[in-house]
Amino acid sequence: MNNNLRSALLLLGGLGLAQVATAQTTPIYKFWSLKAGAQDSAALRSPSTMAASSVSLNGFVLSNGTAAAPPKPYSSLYGMAFAPSAAGGNWGTSAGGTGSTLRRYYYVQFTATAPANTPLRADSLVMNLTFLSTTTGTNLGVRYSKSGFVSDSVEASGGGKGPTAPLVGAANGSTIASAYVVAPSITLVSGAPNNLRYSVALNGASGVSLTAGQTLTVRVYVSSSTSSAARHALLRNVALKSQQVLLATRPAVQTNLAAYPNPVQNRLTVPHTAASRDARVTVFSNTGTKVAVFATQPGTTETAVDLSTLTTGLYLVEYADGTQRSSARIAKE
Repeated sequence: MNNNLRSALLLLGGLGLAQVATAQTTPIYKFWSLKAGAQDSAALRSPSTMAASSVSLNGFVLSNGTAAAPPKPYSSLYGMAFAPSAAGGNWGTSAGGTGSTLRRYYYVQFTATAPANTPLRADSLVMNLTFLSTTTGTNLGVRYSKSGFVSDSVEASGGGKGPTAPLVGAANGSTIASAYVVAPSITLVSGAPNNLRYSVALNGASGVSLTAGQTLTVRVYVSSSTSSAARHALLRNVALKSQQVLLATRPAVQTNLAAYPNPVQNRLTVPHTAASRDARVTVFSNTGTKVAVFATQPGTTETAVDLSTLTTGLYLVEYADGTQRSSARIAKE
């Protein structure tokens, strides 16, 4: 997927295509692919004045590639491979690892700093996460702070979605109050990529507001109780996202359309209010060119559209019914 196309679509979608709307937004969007290194993508940083930042580990270390079937520290197929030991394993408490309980010392950390003249809001953390060849005691937790965890530490409380179902927190019994179960795992033998996607809302519908120049720190906690060697956690395509719109300038096109799945391969479902007779779903390219139009059925509350003929890239999908318009940025695989 072309990063420049993704960046252009994010910016156009955030501003609402120039020919269609002139609304301003204040999105926070940072993306760490973790395929070749720890730094976030400059092309996908929005606004572009946000500072660069790299992922850091605490308690965990990167894979050293010495296991029997090792993932590299960073790879396009699996992302970042890490564990309590460089060779994998040592997850159990008897080896000094996490065990099946999330522990404050073991985390992966992400940061985003608002530009000096721009307040922002962060709504969710989205990531591909799995464990190599184990589902034993595998859990996930997320906390965030606006003081670098010096004077505040807040557990993500907005719920979220896993690969197959909504995320439901369970009592964790340690300093991280609740956990989400992470399953299934993958094996290197099958060559399956790390495509298990988790979306965690940071603070419900309210998001986390940042004043100009303020830094948001998000920590991802994972655990496993496996006692086997060569077991790594695998993390890639991590995005810190928001769709906040400035309240002072209500847009003609709002980026609040919950189209899914995203990324999409062929069939995209577009939920909407009960459609009027003249309602339409329109797809724009990243340059603002109209590439497809789909009629809706009056009275229906969702429309399925076939995007199989479109080339791989980034698009803006808009629903309009004569009285309102809403849009979503989508990636076509």
